[in-house]
Amino acid sequence: MSAGPPAARPAGTLRRDAALTAVLAAVGVLAVWWVFVVTSLGQRVESTALEGSRIGRGRLAEGSQTVLDVVSVLFLVVVIAAGVALALAQRQWRAALAVPLLVGGANVTTQVLKYGVLTRPDLGVSEAVANSLPSGHTTVAGTVAAVAVLVAPPRWRWAATLAGWAYAGGTGLATMVNGWHRASDVAAAMLVVLLWGALAVLVAQPHLPGPAHGPTTVTRRLLLLAAGFAGLLAALSLVLTAATIGPGANRGELLVAYGGAVLGVAAVTCLTAGLLLHLHTARPAS
Repeated sequence: MSAGPPAARPAGTLRRDAALTAVLAAVGVLAVWWVFVVTSLGQRVESTALEGSRIGRGRLAEGSQTVLDVVSVLFLVVVIAAGVALALAQRQWRAALAVPLLVGGANVTTQVLKYGVLTRPDLGVSEAVANSLPSGHTTVAGTVAAVAVLVAPPRWRWAATLAGWAYAGGTGLATMVNGWHRASDVAAAMLVVLLWGALAVLVAQPHLPGPAHGPTTVTRRLLLLAAGFAGLLAALSLVLTAATIGPGANRGELLVAYGGAVLGVAAVTCLTAGLLLHLHTARPAS
């Protein structure tokens, strides 16, 4: 069974969907922060997952560190330059303007939230009381993925989505493997990118290249399905961890907590990728 391109929608509908996505992403960031940073139960669940991340770290640390070492200011400059150049090559003038807005907006927002707005109350759960949400490394990687979706030619947009968000999700998981960040930090960073990715659509439309091709439609559906499935498993793990949490958790309990954290990150990554792909392929009616 083949999946054809979606019917074109009025530009006003696309603007509404993009604006709603941005608002929901902003609410999501605050919700993740409140549940996992402000509440005692959330802090304890993530503390257990963080302890679980030590299992196997010795074997994974070197490879994950290589992924993290890619992130730098120079890397962001190259991403912006490449994104603008590709957009201009396709004569997508507004998309070219949206690229620096997306990259700059998302990364500045993450830094402002982390160091100037959000706080981590000391609830006696762990010694680390400095706020680390959202993750800066994950935000950088996420903006790379979002730019790839924004400027990719229509027939390759699905491939750009899969490659870009695999890199972004891998970077987020690498920060967890190395003990740099908790799952909530990574999830919040993905949502910050989703917010600015949706705003970039508002800037770039109705001049985004389109319409969607069959592989793009299938990819979007699979991403959203994967997000739902991973989210259900993550929720189950969260419930199990909350029910059994206590001092001296055994190896099995630590693995359940850490596995749930990984699944939660996977769910948010797939959801972000699927929603941005949807916005970028929902071409306004001419």
